[in-house]
Formats: sequence, C-alpha cells, structure tokens
Amino acid sequence: MKEQDVVEMLRHYRHDWLNDLQLILGYAQMGKLDKIQSKITEVMERSNQERGLDRLNIPKTMVWLYQLNWRSETFQLHFQSFVDGQPAIMDDEALLTKIQKVFQILPSYQKEYEEYIGTLIFKKVDHTIHIHLTFDQNWTDIEALKQELESLSFIEKVTTEEMLRIEWQE
Repeated sequence: MKEQDVVEMLRHYRHDWLNDLQLILGYAQMGKLDKIQSKITEVMERSNQERGLDRLNIPKTMVWLYQLNWRSETFQLHFQSFVDGQPAIMDDEALLTKIQKVFQILPSYQKEYEEYIGTLIFKKVDHTIHIHLTFDQNWTDIEALKQELESLSFIEKVTTEEMLRIEWQE
C-alpha cells in the first residue's frame, strides 16, 4: 500500500470519528441521553465489525472495502464476521478479485439516485469460509443482474426473493 493511500484512509477514518463525536456532543448539549446511547452503541458495533474483518487477515480486501465505503456515492457496505477461533486461510488477492468482479457488474443495474446499502457476511463452516453479499432488491433488471452474476465462475448461488443475495465459498 502506498503512503498516500494510508494517509487518505486515515483522513477518512478520522473524519468519520469526528462526525460521530460531534453528534454525541450535540446530543449531550441537548440532553438527549437516549440518542447518545444509541450513537455510542452504533460506533461500538461498527468497531466490532471492523475487528471481525481484521481477524480474517485479508488486508488488501479490507482496504478496498473501506475505500468503497468512502469513495462510493451509491454503495455502502456493512460487515459481519462469524469466524470464531482460528480463521480458515483465505487467499486475500483472490478474494479481492472476486469482490471487485461483483462490483463491476452491480453499477450497470443501479437505479439513478439510489443508494445501495449492503452487508458482506463471512461465516466459517467446517474449514471453509462462506461469503454472503446482500442488498435490497431495488435494481433496474433483477433477472438480468442475477443471470450476469451467476455467469461468474466462483458464484454458487444468487437469490432474489426478498433481497439480492450473492453467495460463494473461499
């Protein structure tokens, strides 16, 4: 990672933390204890999500995911890791390539002015990491999107019943 990338990442991270602290201070000044507690809980949950990603030992993928959240005007990802104990070994480069391929397809099916909030979930089953990427179902042509995603060799399953759900294993 280049020094400039690190500086940019720290700048975004500091900006997010300062926004959170300003909100907490504002709620404190208004005497809104419930809002303070809610915001602190949100910050703690986000920190726990990040710690879960950190334990997966996928630094290149993590950096790309953080940059996606900071740079993208239409995509925001939340992370969940259900990988306890010693995580399975994952190929960071291969995982990053797969995630990037998915995100090369998704923009073609976005609705204009729509924000897409998704969740990227890592689950350990036996010695394999199962990956689930989910989004709400608000896409221009969900069936064509499903077909294009299924054409990727690593994708095992794409469902569109209640939400767009993309699954594969590492």
